[in-house]
Amino acid sequence: MKRAILIISMTAFLIGCQSDQKTMVETDIYNADSDIIGKATISEEPEGVKVKVALEGLEPGFHGIHIHEFPKCEGPNFESAGNHWTIDDSKHGLMHPEGPHVGDMPNIEVGGDGTIADYEFVLSEATLKDGKGSMFSDEGKALIIHSGQDDGVSQPAGNSGERIACAVIKKDSELQEGTNPGDQVEQKEEEES
Repeated sequence: MKRAILIISMTAFLIGCQSDQKTMVETDIYNADSDIIGKATISEEPEGVKVKVALEGLEPGFHGIHIHEFPKCEGPNFESAGNHWTIDDSKHGLMHPEGPHVGDMPNIEVGGDGTIADYEFVLSEATLKDGKGSMFSDEGKALIIHSGQDDGVSQPAGNSGERIACAVIKKDSELQEGTNPGDQVEQKEEEES
């Protein structure tokens, strides 16, 4: 009887621990002027992490889009997000023979009206769970959109131009919605004054 109670207790504990694992994060995408221009939805799927993006207000055409190593979106150039996220010594680019980085994705296409509908891509080596490939390692990551098209091969970022939009990806990202990353920078500057 004691053994049965112990097994039931352990099972309940393990189920409780699994429910603490985040399976979806939604976060706002900001441009260099700290305006919200869209939303990113990051979700755990059986084949990896699905990144879904809906946005407006970008120049028509193709734009590089990648996951970067730090969950920081300090404008106007978003250099605070660091380099492309990788978990090994791979090179940048979906077409590179020694690539890709785990955070490399196909270009996002913006229509003539400046909007994009239903961009989705699955990062097969990523997870929202603990362990190798966790998007929440090092406190999270950032999604960056570039001004130009990623050529899929050039180092270190596919010759895709300036960083023009950013979204923070953290376990508590949905709690950050409506928080303008520019406000955080202004607040920091005020504290230093």
